[in-house]
Amino acid sequence: MNGMLLRARKATLFLASLALLLALVSCGGGGGEEGSEASATPGGGLATPAGSATPGPTVEISVWHSETAANLDSLQTLVRRFNSSQSEVKVKLAHQGTDDELMTKLVASLRGGELPNIANLAEVHTQRLIDSGAMLPVQDFIDEEGYDLSDLDEKAVDYYTLDGKLWAMPFVTVVPMLMYNKVTFREVGLDPEKPPKDLDELRQVSEKMLQRDTHGNVTRSGIALDISSGWYLDVILDEHGDLYTNNENGRAGRATEVLFNGPTGQAFFQWWRDMGKDDLATDVGINPSGADALFAMVAGRSGMCFAGSSVLRSVVDALASGLQGTEVELGVANMPGLPGGSGLPGLFARGLWILKSHPEEEQEATWKFIKWLMEPEQQAEWYAGSGWVPVNVKALELPAAKEVEEKYPQFKIAVDLYQAAPSTPASLGPLLGPFIDVRQIVVRAIEEMLVGDKDPVEAINDAAEEANDVIQEYNERVQ
Repeated sequence: MNGMLLRARKATLFLASLALLLALVSCGGGGGEEGSEASATPGGGLATPAGSATPGPTVEISVWHSETAANLDSLQTLVRRFNSSQSEVKVKLAHQGTDDELMTKLVASLRGGELPNIANLAEVHTQRLIDSGAMLPVQDFIDEEGYDLSDLDEKAVDYYTLDGKLWAMPFVTVVPMLMYNKVTFREVGLDPEKPPKDLDELRQVSEKMLQRDTHGNVTRSGIALDISSGWYLDVILDEHGDLYTNNENGRAGRATEVLFNGPTGQAFFQWWRDMGKDDLATDVGINPSGADALFAMVAGRSGMCFAGSSVLRSVVDALASGLQGTEVELGVANMPGLPGGSGLPGLFARGLWILKSHPEEEQEATWKFIKWLMEPEQQAEWYAGSGWVPVNVKALELPAAKEVEEKYPQFKIAVDLYQAAPSTPASLGPLLGPFIDVRQIVVRAIEEMLVGDKDPVEAINDAAEEANDVIQEYNERVQ
């Protein structure tokens, strides 16, 4: 009994620690960040622009982002150092909620409102941002000065390149992962160094982890799943080498219909529904922050969850407050897919987009800051402070990267998985204008299947039909 109380107390401490990290972001918003940046004192540093004998007045630029917890701390530290290193450019950060919320605000502002100089957004928005006509391709700056891309990860560059033009600077990438408690594995007689490689094995592991009380109520399931995570389907398709849309995932021509309801998608929906019906999965419901599945694992209500490597630093920092090496020992692996898949992740990333509505001097200042962020030193620090995998491959050779990998081997596992992954139309993922709208359709289909008991195949087929209508309407509007 004392052990159970200690575990509950430590789980509560962890939940409070991680929840506080998230709450600091959601309550602080852009205002808190602006205050922290205002305290930086600009000094000398960057070279004077060509053709100018002395530095001109400071140019202020703004960056909209959605980073939270440890990631936010790391980004703020980088910006403060940049602002203090030179006097030509001052960067102000503005947190805009989740990635989808940021995109929604950006689209609304394009119709009339204040716009940032840089928007740091997920890869899923790429086609819509290009279609908006409001973005300045980074290829223009690259061609003008002969900027060398050879140190940047080829897959990340490939994703943001369309018709030979690089539209956004790929900033960081993320690996979708299975996160699990090694202690739970040992308790049920499983080798914690041999996590499940596919969804069939994950089900078998979950069957061993399932616990019920004397009344038959589930006290622990195998895995916690987020009903609002439309990205699970993306990962399953990428890992299996299947396309999300036609026309080579929109890379051989504009995507006009989805393909996600093929055999792989149908099998995944069926697997998910069966896991829920058999009490092997805990449904954490609509979970915009992505934290609830982690909470379920740490609290002992499940032994596993899915999450991106971008939360690694926040998780290990919270675990270090009292759980690491005791009741919760964090294991990570590739997010399992259907049997027969590659066992390797697709590409999920963040890109830095330049808004072209700003004066030329602000565009040049924006480019200066972006180049600085892409240098190995900053990329290594960002990686160590977050879990986002650096795009500049030289960053992984620096002490900051080596030290975090030595202290937390989970970081190196994510990097190794990403580096081994191929660059194919399937693994790169789709270029699709109304991608977020389509994902919401997928989420509703999952909800209908899990909550409304709709047949899995019918649910995903209906979602595909609805998605195709949305795509057709979108394409007619923008073409």
